[in-house]
Amino acid sequence: MANEIGLQASQLLNYASSGGEVVYLAGFAEAIFATSMHPTFPKAVLILAAILAATPGLHACTGPPALEAKLRANPDADTYTELGDWFGDRKQYPCALEAFQKALQLEPGSAKLYYLVGLTIYASGHPEDAIKPLGQSIYLMPEVLKPRLLMASALEQVQRPQEARLEWEAALRIDHLSIEALDGMGKSLMAQGDYPAAIELLKDAPHNETLTLDLALAYGKTRMLDKAVEVLTQALKRNPSSMPLTAALVTVYVNQVHYESAVNLAAKSAHARPGNFEAQKLYLRVLVLDGDFVPARPLARKLLAAHPHDFDCLYLSGILENQGGEFAAARTHLEAAIDLDPNYYNAHYNLGLVLAELKDFPAAKEHLEKAIELGATEPQVHFKLSTVLRALGKNEQAQQQLILYQQLNQAKINRTLAASKSAEAAKEQAAGNLQKAAALYREASDATPDDLALAFKLALALESTGDTANERTVLERVIKVDPTFALAQNQLGYLDTKTGDSAAAEEHFRLAVEAAPGYTQAWISLAATLGMENRFPEAQEAVASALKLEPNNSAALQLRKDLTAAQEQR
Repeated sequence: MANEIGLQASQLLNYASSGGEVVYLAGFAEAIFATSMHPTFPKAVLILAAILAATPGLHACTGPPALEAKLRANPDADTYTELGDWFGDRKQYPCALEAFQKALQLEPGSAKLYYLVGLTIYASGHPEDAIKPLGQSIYLMPEVLKPRLLMASALEQVQRPQEARLEWEAALRIDHLSIEALDGMGKSLMAQGDYPAAIELLKDAPHNETLTLDLALAYGKTRMLDKAVEVLTQALKRNPSSMPLTAALVTVYVNQVHYESAVNLAAKSAHARPGNFEAQKLYLRVLVLDGDFVPARPLARKLLAAHPHDFDCLYLSGILENQGGEFAAARTHLEAAIDLDPNYYNAHYNLGLVLAELKDFPAAKEHLEKAIELGATEPQVHFKLSTVLRALGKNEQAQQQLILYQQLNQAKINRTLAASKSAEAAKEQAAGNLQKAAALYREASDATPDDLALAFKLALALESTGDTANERTVLERVIKVDPTFALAQNQLGYLDTKTGDSAAAEEHFRLAVEAAPGYTQAWISLAATLGMENRFPEAQEAVASALKLEPNNSAALQLRKDLTAAQEQR
């Protein structure tokens, strides 16, 4: 009871301090005050509860007449729960919390009621304070899914990712097909930079828009853009009206520098949804990006007239007006866009261009430097800043910016070449032209030697041609730069297994799972290697780790059977 009182007190203080509606707190305060004579109860809470309970004009929460009558006749936990649900549906969270707490006084061991308390606190915007009641619910009923999901979400919000990950894993053990758990675990892995593990988790997940977007993002982060296109294209065939899927595929096309494909898809979506603002904006963004200013201008005018305070409409109109020489109008619209979002570096860059045209060089310098400060990496930002600095007589600084421009521009040319060669290689590989695909991946990797994801693609292409010697050379170069590149470590372990070097294979597999603890295949590979060395307890531990991640993984299940059989025969 003391713990429950402490929780109630904590919530009372939180709601009072956050400016919640005091009228809803009055009855809650009375309930706390009536049961708060425990010696450990905080004095400040007693005072606050007394003030709220005695304040003139305050009244207890009142539910619908039928429920109130039911409570008077039979004030049991079920009726208080029903009342709490009624308040919760109407976002009257302090009243809902009061009702659930009264229900808990009648059924202090109810996991469901602790969950509802946690849910109410979480929904009211206090995830930190939701953790304790959710933990109590999980303690009482550890195999129930919903408290695990909500606990994981609360832990993510309060920046406790490792604890959150344990809850996502527990939720997946309860239901390995839970969309919410897969989404939460996938996002958690990506937030920690573990994209291979996210891909492994999501690639065979149920068809669901959210999970498809997660998987496409994970592929995109590893520069496996062809795979991102594949999963998004398949998802759009199943759900052609989805705007999030359409926008994601357009983005991937842009990242592949396939502007024609991006424009065509955005145009198709816009024409199919003439009244959909988001579809029209997406089309406008791609037109501007591709430099199709003739169709973009009338569309921008139409959208801006209908939505004069929308950031995208203001920003894109400013770009088009700058291109058309309407510098005063461009300045007005870009300044308005920056007022709405001061941290979007492209808006500062484009305003810098306009101000330079208007000969306002000090202001142009300010916005161009702000664009760089906010993360602009495009070469032309440095080139334009160089010209502005020269106009201001700052010749040495101008020369430094020009050198930066030349370096960044060459890197951009190399990336464009690599993207083109990589896309061509993927097509050749799909057509079965493996030698040609490997040669094209080699050209792409040579153009951008720092792109480790592209180097890994080259290694796999070499594997498909049987050139394992050069494959190993490429993979070793990758892990020399980044020892935590789990996919490369796993592939090296596979090569070592083929040559019979189980000790080296084990080392690479261990490094793979250390770098990406959610990488199921690496755990399976490690288990198989340990089994070949007759180290069955360690092998069983490794396969158990794989099954913890994917309880129905057929390869892991079969390996566990094989290990058990082999161990029994010894």
